[in-house]
Amino acid sequence: MDDRTIRISVLLSAHVIFLSAAALRIVRGERAHLLRTEAAWWIQYYPPLVWLPFVFVYAQVAWLSGLVPAPDLAASVQLAGLGLALASALFAAWGMWTLGRSYGIRLDLFEGHTLKTDGAFALVRHPMYLGIVGFHLGAALALESVPLLILTALFVVPFTVARIAAEESVLREAFGTRHVEYTSRVPALMPGFGAR
Repeated sequence: MDDRTIRISVLLSAHVIFLSAAALRIVRGERAHLLRTEAAWWIQYYPPLVWLPFVFVYAQVAWLSGLVPAPDLAASVQLAGLGLALASALFAAWGMWTLGRSYGIRLDLFEGHTLKTDGAFALVRHPMYLGIVGFHLGAALALESVPLLILTALFVVPFTVARIAAEESVLREAFGTRHVEYTSRVPALMPGFGAR
């Protein structure tokens, strides 16, 4: 697989997440709020903001290649990265579609919102965030991008941890003991690494 094909494949993988978010926003429509959260704006708008490192690096790799030298990874490592990016995007989309009409960008809960514990949420409490972090790591390998790897470690991961903390607080407030019981048996982000 040549570099151009890998770049296009990585971008198409990202669109699995982007298009799922857009479609679910349309499907959800306007609904009454069950709970409005007061988290900082950057926590509220995590979903679009967390993609800034990828967009920045993708533009550099796709259109400005040669300005920043890339490591020469083996084709198998690039393909493994592409596989991780695609699998992560599909996992994040699975989480979004499991939420269905309850999906939203902000941390607000809407009328009819339920605590999801099935589908991707039976494996981890935050499948979309696991998918986003996994996508960034896979894309960094597939695109041979040290800057994306660094931005993932310094921006995407800490930002994701902050969003998870804020979301856990909202869910605990809304669902009380049901959420506490759920957190005791399902890990937050890594399947098989214990709860909480």
